[in-house]
Amino acid sequence: MNKLTPPDIDDAAAFTALANNRRVDSFPRLQGSVPAITEGYIQYRAAGGNGFAVQAVQLDAEVGPLLRAHYRKPPGVLKYITDMRRESEHWVCPMCGSLHSGQLDHLLPKEDYAAFAVFSLNLVPACKCNTRRGRALLGNAPGERILHPYFDECLSERLIAARFDDLGLVPRVSLQLCVPQEHVQYEAIAFHKRRIVERTAILRYFADGWSNLCRRPRLAIRALAVVPASSEQLRTTLLEEVGLLDEEHGGKNNWNSAFVTGLLDPHVVDWLYARLAAPGRAADGPLVA
Repeated sequence: MNKLTPPDIDDAAAFTALANNRRVDSFPRLQGSVPAITEGYIQYRAAGGNGFAVQAVQLDAEVGPLLRAHYRKPPGVLKYITDMRRESEHWVCPMCGSLHSGQLDHLLPKEDYAAFAVFSLNLVPACKCNTRRGRALLGNAPGERILHPYFDECLSERLIAARFDDLGLVPRVSLQLCVPQEHVQYEAIAFHKRRIVERTAILRYFADGWSNLCRRPRLAIRALAVVPASSEQLRTTLLEEVGLLDEEHGGKNNWNSAFVTGLLDPHVVDWLYARLAAPGRAADGPLVA
């Protein structure tokens, strides 16, 4: 989950060039749709990609399949689609926070919003969470919707963190929200967490991280090769680690940052310090026998 800079593409010019390109199979059948789709692009941007506000563009029955086909195999005038796929393969997934992407996700599903099948602002790098999400866009309650990495500024805030309870070698692991219910976008954030993030392997990732932490602390946090002098120093070490991870991954909601943020819960800090500083524990030894 990351806020992204929107792609700098002149979509209206690209679509007009596509519609007028005699070398593509869709010529000349897209030409009649140029005004409606260009207007659709304008209203999508004005609505900030909000699924509640963006209106579907009415198209002739044959146009939608043609646009979806051009998305699957972009011609030269849509080279930006190929470029977006290639250039984002190594990014943190802005939809779920995993440490890779590799696909392009239609924020508004191309099956339901065919006019935006090749619209750059509707194409978001994503990982396998794209497949697991399916065509979900809106929830049943007011405000419940998928967040948009190009428009929703809240994605720059810290939204999610691990939660560890029943501490020990195998704790109870869950995913918590870091924003209060009074947050103006709480319903959307909570829906996005349920519908996308919780359907990934994030809890297994947290559990593996905890296992490494207990087996050899510096496998999870390099600075823990040295035992902190106090629980407050441990907290400072964890805060510094979170800041570095945020910077490394370009946002606050990648899985590594979310894992370490969960370690900052007071009951976890107290447990970790007691184990790190336990009498007789070797400096690089396990936390749990």
